[in-house]
Parts: sequence; structure tokens; C-alpha cells
Amino acid sequence: MKSIVIREYQDSDLKEISNIVVRNMLEINSKDYGLSEMKLRAQEFNEKKLAEKFKYRKKVWVAIINDEVVGTVGLEADWDGTKDTYWVLTMFVKPEYHGEKIGARLMKHLEEYAKEIQAKKIIVPASITGNGFYYKLGYKYRDNKKELDDGGHYMMEKTL
Repeated sequence: MKSIVIREYQDSDLKEISNIVVRNMLEINSKDYGLSEMKLRAQEFNEKKLAEKFKYRKKVWVAIINDEVVGTVGLEADWDGTKDTYWVLTMFVKPEYHGEKIGARLMKHLEEYAKEIQAKKIIVPASITGNGFYYKLGYKYRDNKKELDDGGHYMMEKTL
């Protein structure tokens, strides 16, 4: 297995993070949501907009292999002020690294940190493409209902 380093993101990573997110949207998620929809959503993930989003995240990490950013994940506090609930946002791995357990390593790192800060629950708005990945990691469909919300996501959660 390749040597993977997981560290907090730095502003110098924003270009690579943007590229990873946009590539996944256009190359992978477009199969479920359509290319025109993904092109629209991808506009929200340029470097400038990511920098703005990341200001509000509790933490954002990147996975590095040989000095190359190959994945990212962010953790954000619940918007309704629930102190022990957090959200997984912007979880993506470079398409050529899919299936190499990088996403699972990022999620494990995120969950370990969440436990350190006394999080009790993690929520993921999972894409059609990604919900099986989260399910394998122990995330369950909210209210045991596998149904898409208005944004086209499955709401999944895990109690820590």
C-alpha cells in the first residue's frame, strides 16, 4: 500500500483540492446527476469559493502521496447549533485513486478527531455515487429511509 500522509489543508492546497472536486463532479457524479447539473455545481468549488467555505469548517484535511494531494475531507459544526453533531463536507479523492482506501483513511481520521472533540453524531449528505461507500463505513440512512433529499443526496449518519 502506498504511504499516505493526512494533514490539515493549507491555502497552497486549494488549487489541487478544487481540481479533485471538479474532476469528481464532472467525471464521476455526472453519471448520476447529469453533466449540465454537475457543471453548475462545480462552479461553487473554485479556489476562491473553497477558501471562503473552509473558513467556516471546523477542520479540513488532505491526503498526500509523494507530495501530491490525492484527497480531501472537511468537518463542519451543525448549523442549528447542536454541539455534538458535525457534518462531513467536501469528501473527494482523485478519480485515479478511487478504490485504494484513501477515502476510508480520510474518514477514519475525521472520525477520530470528531471523537476527540466529543462529537456524538456525524452526518453526511451522500451523493448517489458515494452512499455505498459511507454505508460500508457504518453510516446508516437517516430514519432508516434510503431516499434522496431535494438536493439529490442521501442523508446518512453515524453515532460515534
